[in-house]
Formats: sequence, structure tokens, C-alpha cells
Amino acid sequence: MTIVNDITNHFASYPVFTYRDVVLYLRNNKKRTEHPARILSHMKSAGRLYTVRKGVYTFKLDDAISGFAYAPFYYGLLSALTMRDLWTQNSRPDIMTIKKVRRSRVHIFEDKNDVIFLHHIPTKYFFGFDIIKYGELKVPVSDPEKTLVDLFYYKITLSIQNYGELLKVVNRKKLNGYLKLYDKRTAGIALNFVKKYKPLADSGELDNPY
Repeated sequence: MTIVNDITNHFASYPVFTYRDVVLYLRNNKKRTEHPARILSHMKSAGRLYTVRKGVYTFKLDDAISGFAYAPFYYGLLSALTMRDLWTQNSRPDIMTIKKVRRSRVHIFEDKNDVIFLHHIPTKYFFGFDIIKYGELKVPVSDPEKTLVDLFYYKITLSIQNYGELLKVVNRKKLNGYLKLYDKRTAGIALNFVKKYKPLADSGELDNPY
């Protein structure tokens, strides 16, 4: 079996893996090669793998894989609405990560047209997500209550109609529990918004401009 096949078989089940992962695998399994970077470059040119970002690779050419390159993470904001079918629009991945973020808008797969959005989230607010199946992947996505809170925390405003399906599934008790952990500004805005618009959403009357 060739080194390329060894690497492919070993990392086939990984959503992403790093250059360091490959070096350690080869070293620990006594695979003799002095040029792991050259091997990975060959695999890329042959279409055997893809670069998510510098030093991070995947075998899946799928935007939903991108968050794993910034773990710990979850998908939130507009992408959570898309992944949970809470609106009809398609969204680019919004990755909520506890890692430091230098740029909020980055491209993946070395394609300037393939864009994701990175959002640093404080560790104290890193909660409120679960694993859902999205396409062929299982990914962490913020639940409806956390999605709504995050929209206000990051000051993202949508047309009022776009909140309809989200508000219908928001659990008030769960939301209140989350808001106790947030700053007063975010909590106050979110509570007032839910009090005003959730009854309209529940009755199907949420059709006035925000």
C-alpha cells in the first residue's frame, strides 16, 4: 500500500485533518518519508484532497465541513436558520468559534468566491447548540433560542418576516434561561422582541415591516 493510500484510509473518517496530524501519523506508524508536504501537494493536484484553510485538509468538497477547521465551533446566525429550515434563503456558513478571529470574511478551498463568515464567541456564551444531520454530515448548530439571542448579541437585523418560523419554535422558558447568562442590553432587547412578535408569529400574523 502506498503512502498516499495509507493517508487516505487513515483520515477518511475525519471531517478535517491538519498537516501536523499527517506528520504524527507517519512518524508514529514508522512510515518513512521526509516530504509530507510534497505528498499532500501531490494529493491536492491529483484531486485526492482539498485545503480548507492553510494547513487544514479534507476529502470532502463541502462548505459545511468548513467549521471543523475552526473547532471548537458551532454554526449559528443565518446559517442556523438555513440548516434548521427556519427560512427559505440559503446562507453562507456562519461559524461561531472560541478561537480568535482576525478576519470575519474568509474564503475556503483556495477559492475566492467560496466565502464563510467567522465570529468569535466568548467562552461563557459557547452553549446552546446540538448536533443535526445536514446533507451527508453531522454538524453542531445553534438551537432556535440561541440563534435568536446570537442575532441580537451580534446586532444582526432581519426583515420582520424572516423571524416568523424562528419565533414559532422558540421555547420561552429555555430562552429565559439563556438570557440570564447574557448582558442586560442583549437580554432586554431579546425579551421585548419576543413579547411583541412571538404572538404574531404564532398566529401567522407576522407580516408588518420591522
